[in-house]
Amino acid sequence: MTWNLIRWFWKMNLNSFKESSDKAKTTLIISGVAIGFAVLFFSGIVFSVASTLPEELLSNILSLSFLSLFAFLILFAVPQVFTKLYGDDDLTLLFTLPLKSTHIYWAKFTQVFLGIPGLILAASLVLLTMFGLGARANIFYYPFAYFTAILVVLMGLGIAYLLNLLLIQMIPSHRAKELMTVITAFAGVLGYVAFQIPTMMSRGGGEESMLIPELPQWLPLYWAGESVSHLLLGDVRGETVLFSGLLAGLTFAVLYLSSMLVDKGFRTGWIQMNESRSNRKKKKASSAVFKVRTPIIEVGLKEWRTIKRDMREWTMLIPMTFFMFFPIFSIMIRDGNMEFLQTVPALSWISLQAIALGLFSFMTSTFTSGSVAREGSSIDLLRVLPLKGIEVAVGKLWIHWLILFGFIGILQIISAFIFGWSPFHTVAGWLLIGLTGLGSSAIGLYFGAIGAKFNHKNPQNRLETGTSFILLFVAMGYVLIQVIPFGLTLLPASELVFLLGDESSGFFMMIVQWIIGLKSSMPIIVTVIGLALNLFIAAITVWVALTFTAKEIDRGITIHVVKE
Repeated sequence: MTWNLIRWFWKMNLNSFKESSDKAKTTLIISGVAIGFAVLFFSGIVFSVASTLPEELLSNILSLSFLSLFAFLILFAVPQVFTKLYGDDDLTLLFTLPLKSTHIYWAKFTQVFLGIPGLILAASLVLLTMFGLGARANIFYYPFAYFTAILVVLMGLGIAYLLNLLLIQMIPSHRAKELMTVITAFAGVLGYVAFQIPTMMSRGGGEESMLIPELPQWLPLYWAGESVSHLLLGDVRGETVLFSGLLAGLTFAVLYLSSMLVDKGFRTGWIQMNESRSNRKKKKASSAVFKVRTPIIEVGLKEWRTIKRDMREWTMLIPMTFFMFFPIFSIMIRDGNMEFLQTVPALSWISLQAIALGLFSFMTSTFTSGSVAREGSSIDLLRVLPLKGIEVAVGKLWIHWLILFGFIGILQIISAFIFGWSPFHTVAGWLLIGLTGLGSSAIGLYFGAIGAKFNHKNPQNRLETGTSFILLFVAMGYVLIQVIPFGLTLLPASELVFLLGDESSGFFMMIVQWIIGLKSSMPIIVTVIGLALNLFIAAITVWVALTFTAKEIDRGITIHVVKE
């Protein structure tokens, strides 16, 4: 029966692709080609690295590679598993049929495995093949490496299912609709912690910190890397069989444990997600006096009320929180780093301002881009309301930018206490990052107007796939253009003169040294020029993006509504 369900899912997905629009097919093909080129690019890097890598580092490199595979899998698979377990519309039919929950569960497991985890597995197999060719591995390496990669993927997928099946039982029924936020948070934490394990394991300074860290021997990814490295070198021993057996045993144990939770976590969880909310107490309407405000203010407040009442809307902020907090945490746990940065606050300040600039720009563009699709079926009201397109655009822009501007301010204050920044530097960095982020927020608003997608079950995904890729590159280009004016304005040259003696040949260090030298000779003039360039680029970007967005709104925006 499970096999029949798998065949049915396959035919259903195939028919869905055939019936999809030409735009969706084109986007999927372009995305596939882009992923293919990325895999080929990294394949060349892997081949060249493997051909020159010392034998004593093979185990560490392979262990870190399997760790990266596991981290990517957790990061992308956990939310997808949640959707397949509790969000698919075919479950309404499947649970009424005389089928066991385990049959549906394993069919859904196979469906998920052939999705994003399958793509990650295929890419990892290509990279493992190129690694073996570069290292001149024997013929037995390839099937063993492929088998190990499959075990790592299955183990990661099993953990993703365990997380979903356990969390659905811990969340109160009236909060079940917001479980996606919790699931995404868990995926982000686990994925990022997995990436940070090598950093946490490598302590000390000097040459010791430059060595490739070795994973702890109790970690399953260490077993995978160690056993594959033995096959690569043709040195099969008892440890090879032991590590491989332990990895296989742990993988099947995780899968078996997840299958034991099917009845209570799958069927019951689905009922909890879809049960009626009629027994909720209705809130009494407040008798507050209504105050008429300008259209721009009212549009922004309407957006704020929508965001505030649905916890799932805040999912987009989770990655920003992780990638702002964990770099600080990684610095603090390294021996000697915290003491050094506290003696030179200017270095920690400008480094974290650079991190905050990139993350704030990316997050404002992504966060604001979802504001248009949030209108859903009520988008047609914009055509009949006595509002100009520019008023709607500015109203959506200011509230999304203000939310993240306050968020980045809180992170700045926390960092100031940790690293001992002065109030002036803290406020100066916060204001300039905020002003720069206006441009990226306007860019996101425009792309949200031309590629809006609405799915009430998945509010954090409000852009067409192709549009989101283009937005990523445009936002990245905007940040790169702003880097030099940003550095000319904020870089504390007088406190970082010691970096001029660094003989590093890196391109980034050359730019930093050039700015320090230039600003040391003319500090006021360079600061004014940098600030003027920064504000000019941001103002031009905001004006162009808002102008085009207003035209799209006046013309009439089309939102792709995902069918239930």
